[in-house]
Amino acid sequence: MKIRPDDQWRWYFDPEHSRVMLDLANGMVFRSRFPAKMLTNYAMTMKEMAFSVDDAALFYTFEEHSRRVNIAPALRAELALNGVVALRFMKPQMPKSWYFSHFSLIAKPEHGEIVQLQLQDNGIEALFMAVEVGDNASLCLLAQQTLALNDRVMNFCDPIKVMNDRIMPYIEPTQSSIYDRAI
Repeated sequence: MKIRPDDQWRWYFDPEHSRVMLDLANGMVFRSRFPAKMLTNYAMTMKEMAFSVDDAALFYTFEEHSRRVNIAPALRAELALNGVVALRFMKPQMPKSWYFSHFSLIAKPEHGEIVQLQLQDNGIEALFMAVEVGDNASLCLLAQQTLALNDRVMNFCDPIKVMNDRIMPYIEPTQSSIYDRAI
């Protein structure tokens, strides 16, 4: 099922779940991934608020970029909506770049762009979506199921802020590159 934003959608904070929620006005409710400790005071005290035109534009930007990776439509929608929540309602984060390898190419990603980060300890590459892009660092959401860091495991949509010199553009695999590896 593909979801499309409309003027009936409403944001609210649910104290029982300690999460920002989005009433999709069709009997469905989206629960964001971020606990109250990661949210601004504004997010935790807001009354019901409309999903704005700006929110819809962000959703479509994030959803369009997420089409570059092979994930189910429901997960694409979840990633896009969590991206909107992160951009609108999360407290500023400090970079935690030490997990990832440094690259000499400093690429400032676009909002919603799918990027790769390479773990410093084992070289494993992981996919993220850049949701809040700064001149020096960007807040990214994990765009794959899990990622084992040396001291914790990240799950789908978990946020981490990293310096832009850790970010590599994501290059989609091509059919020929798949066959080249098999030879």
